[in-house]
Amino acid sequence: MKTLITLSLLIAFNFSFGQQKAYTKYKKDKTSKEFKTLNTSGGDNNQEEFKTLEDSEKENGSIGENISFGLSLGFNGSTENIKTVQISPIDNTVILNKGQKTSFVLSTVVSIPISFKKNLTYRFTDKDGNQIGQIHKISDWSFIASVNLITLQGAQSGNVFNQKISGGLGVSYNFTEDFSIGLTYELISSRSPKDFLIQSSGKEIQENGETVTALDITNNEYFYDKYLGTVSFKFIYKLTK
Repeated sequence: MKTLITLSLLIAFNFSFGQQKAYTKYKKDKTSKEFKTLNTSGGDNNQEEFKTLEDSEKENGSIGENISFGLSLGFNGSTENIKTVQISPIDNTVILNKGQKTSFVLSTVVSIPISFKKNLTYRFTDKDGNQIGQIHKISDWSFIASVNLITLQGAQSGNVFNQKISGGLGVSYNFTEDFSIGLTYELISSRSPKDFLIQSSGKEIQENGETVTALDITNNEYFYDKYLGTVSFKFIYKLTK
């Protein structure tokens, strides 16, 4: 796992030192409803000339953002009530508690563009700072799928934590080609007490004629794996575009 995280950070570091980009901002003309930018090349210096996004695409060609892979840090909140149990150290009876419903999760995210920004594009520049190549359109809204890697909080008994592969689907809004925020519905694995254990609240549990004095969450006689529905808010950094 440490190797995966290290590799991801190295990829992000390498991308930060790639080709320089020149961004172009377009504004929507209230009359024509077209997105235009000030054309700084040629024309009468005393008169502003504007170029539409469509004209820029015809002149230089354009390429939309592809399916991208990234990492995210998300805040997960369970949509279900979580119960935890423990044995009282005083009288060895079962104590029923409410479990933690939130967790922070590091995930991998795959983003698929749904729409592209009409007010912002970029092109790469050469060593002299001249723009070269096609216009790159930046994703506006994307469909995302996530697979959770590490839970940074909530890995205690009965709380939400990643024991098996978990993840979900949702949408994201892209601020730039590198950073976006997303909202997903996910299923996350949790070790949950079995019904008979919950119904034994306030009572002693007998095993082989002896009173149980402690519960082990890994014991399948008392606990089982359950997938809980959660809503996750994610901060996403794209490693590939």
